[in-house]
Amino acid sequence: MEIHQILPTISPGDAIGNEVLEIQNVLREWGYESNIYAQNVHPEVNAKKYSEYKKISSQDNILIFHFSIGSDISDFIKELPDKKILFYHNMTPFEYFYGINETLVHLLRNGRNELRSLVNYIDLAIGDSEYNRLELQEMGFKKTDVMSLLLDFEKYKKPNEQLLKRYEDEYVNILFVGRIVPNKKQEDLIKIYYYYKSINPKSRLFLIGGYEGCETYYYFLQDLIRNLNLKGVHLLGKIDFHDLIAYYHLADVFLCMSEHEGFCVPLLESMNFGVPIIAYNSTAIPYTLGNTGILVNKKRYDEIAEMVHILIEDKKLKNSIIKKQKERLNDFEKEKIIHKFYDILHRMMK
Repeated sequence: MEIHQILPTISPGDAIGNEVLEIQNVLREWGYESNIYAQNVHPEVNAKKYSEYKKISSQDNILIFHFSIGSDISDFIKELPDKKILFYHNMTPFEYFYGINETLVHLLRNGRNELRSLVNYIDLAIGDSEYNRLELQEMGFKKTDVMSLLLDFEKYKKPNEQLLKRYEDEYVNILFVGRIVPNKKQEDLIKIYYYYKSINPKSRLFLIGGYEGCETYYYFLQDLIRNLNLKGVHLLGKIDFHDLIAYYHLADVFLCMSEHEGFCVPLLESMNFGVPIIAYNSTAIPYTLGNTGILVNKKRYDEIAEMVHILIEDKKLKNSIIKKQKERLNDFEKEKIIHKFYDILHRMMK
């Protein structure tokens, strides 16, 4: 038996790409032949074009299809005899991208229809959060389960020391990590920071994430910052991994106003680095946080700014939140997720 993975795009550094590579490592450690097939392959990743999979497809194989957007792969796998597991990472509602990226609008709109069309071709549908599993269930998938993303925090050990020294001062650092896309609502973070800056001028807002394909939204954010005459906002783009680790070390609070998340890996990264979280209560965010962090139900920017100030000033509150977040992080330990994956595969083999 061989166990392979297939997906629309494989590239290093994004949550799905990292997950696929971690799963491949685990499968190979267990002795399985395991390759990655994709429609779009980044040159830094060792993967094959998805059409090549037909040469080795077999009813004895298990094929894991990572689904997050519409692609030709949806129709391709319907003709394959393999046992099929769908890993659903969710799809951003296409409405967010009107006037920003019409190609994405098309792919995301089609993706919903493609996902529904797979109901009778998938043996087991897995969401990486309970939010995603519920969506699969609502779409009609009969067998569903939850398996969290497989993260290896041993890789998060080496920050960029020069960055740490550059910002070694008494300033408060507010952090958000996520692509510059409309559903992540970076404009809300900027507006909250506008109010926070009046409370504490010695502060910064770090916004980390690439904006490729959403340049219009990126320019909108730049215009917003200029119109507010706001100093201290750092739009950092996509950055090196060691720089990312450094920014987590520098952060005093992780602030998230995203309106659509299928999982939200940066929440776990914040837990790992002991950064208290304030997040908007939407989609998968409460499922990932559990009963930790601070969830916000209304986007009242001035009140959230006050909340940030209280969280940073009240050490007892801050330490209490960090402690609960660390406890929550135990639920996502790598060995626990690997054990869950092992159980899933053995169910498929019966």
